[in-house]
Amino acid sequence: MASILKQLETNLDDLRGMSAPLATNTDSREKLVLGVYDRLLDHGHATVNVVLAPALPDGSPDFGHADPTNLEALPADEWPEDPQVAKRVSILIDQIDGCDPATSMLLFFTDFGDPVLEQIAGPEADGDIAMRIVGRDIGARPPESAPTPLSQSMAKLREELFQPVAANDNVAPAAKKLFTVISPADFADAPVPSRKWYIEELIPARNVTLLSGDGGTGKSLVALQIAVAGCLGAETLGLAPAFGRTLVLAAEDEWDELHRRLDDICVAQGTTLAALRGMRVIPAAGQDAELVRADAKGRIQFTNKMEALVDEIVDFQPSLVVLDTSADLFGGNEIDRNQVRFFISALRGLAMELDCTFLLLSHPSVAGMQTGTGISGSTAWNNSVRSRLYLTADKEDDDARVMKGMKANYGRKGGEIRMRWQGGIFVLDDGRPAAGSVLLAARAERVFVETLAKLFQQGQRLSPSPSATYAVKIIAAHPDAKGLSKKELVAAQQRLLDSGSVRIVEEGSPSRRTKHLIVVDDQPSD
Repeated sequence: MASILKQLETNLDDLRGMSAPLATNTDSREKLVLGVYDRLLDHGHATVNVVLAPALPDGSPDFGHADPTNLEALPADEWPEDPQVAKRVSILIDQIDGCDPATSMLLFFTDFGDPVLEQIAGPEADGDIAMRIVGRDIGARPPESAPTPLSQSMAKLREELFQPVAANDNVAPAAKKLFTVISPADFADAPVPSRKWYIEELIPARNVTLLSGDGGTGKSLVALQIAVAGCLGAETLGLAPAFGRTLVLAAEDEWDELHRRLDDICVAQGTTLAALRGMRVIPAAGQDAELVRADAKGRIQFTNKMEALVDEIVDFQPSLVVLDTSADLFGGNEIDRNQVRFFISALRGLAMELDCTFLLLSHPSVAGMQTGTGISGSTAWNNSVRSRLYLTADKEDDDARVMKGMKANYGRKGGEIRMRWQGGIFVLDDGRPAAGSVLLAARAERVFVETLAKLFQQGQRLSPSPSATYAVKIIAAHPDAKGLSKKELVAAQQRLLDSGSVRIVEEGSPSRRTKHLIVVDDQPSD
């Protein structure tokens, strides 16, 4: 055992490269602890975590009573600023190869940098095995693995997307490789470029906009409507998206649901799915759709799904890319500022390089819903995007929604769009007839007539008034209704009666007369 500890000390000396007592050198303690942590992590023969050992009443470390149940995580996952607390920082080592799953070791350092490795849980017989593995791994550099095809492809992608641009000759060589340096005076006679928008004053082009919304409010449907309108060169919700191809990565809904929604949107636009040649949808519900993922050290890495998405954007060249939602596509810690900023910055870089606009959907946290800010996790979600929208539901009206502009670096903040769910889509709700309302009314009438005729042929007689055979209730529950509400069907029934397309007929004996509806074209000839 003494020889193992001696080897451990020797290995740490090699890794340390320093001899200053740790009691007076907080930076040295941090470098040593994190250096050991990285070395053990790289070998992968155990699970390692940087933790705080329990403290004595005077605040000094109580390593003698440490066990897996009383170790603490580092506050905010950062090195303690208090030197007394920093002395308690240790490395928990468990899930060690060849040892019982319950075996845990604790590695800590004295004020003079002497290493102490103690077993704090598990069978006593595992202590010797664990010490040998830990001592060996600290002293041996992990073997370098050959780059995978994915890592090579992503490296090439980064080079293509973020190529260093040479600056003018008056800039230092190092700066030329990293920045483009511009003299504003050179552009004195050049026309000032106009700002590009995907949707005027709402979604800036070649950038990232965040659309958050409570679960079930319909942000995915709103995003689909915007994507369809952009593809068709049409308006939706009083908005006019820039005409161009659109791409939707939907990680929450399967294709059947997307199919139904797109059909409803097309009906409201007075067209069919055949008109959506300029649109692509990637249904990824139930799949691993993460575009980026944090490794064991908390560093964000691109995944093969990001590579595939970039390939699709390059090939299809969409003007708008909808990403639904961040919870499924961001494989990092949503409260980690650096990880969030990396993700948003990567999307912005792609937007500029590939000349497209990203609309990223997200769920707000409980606090974000309670405060009405719509924010989730780190404030970097809000700070990193240039525009943020928040969709909320009306507490008293199930069909009403409000989309608010919560942030607008380039436009007007605080605006809102009131909308209402109607016939499977959202329509503008500003007190005036909504765009597409005539088409929606026609759809409700068509569904009412076709379903009534079908049920009549089956021998079912539907009543015009509330009853067990009430036409509105039965048609609303029929699969052919495609989400039409009872309110819409009541209005459709009255319009059809007013126009004479549907009639009420009476049957039965004088004492037991019943009324039911018929489609005029289907009534028997006299």
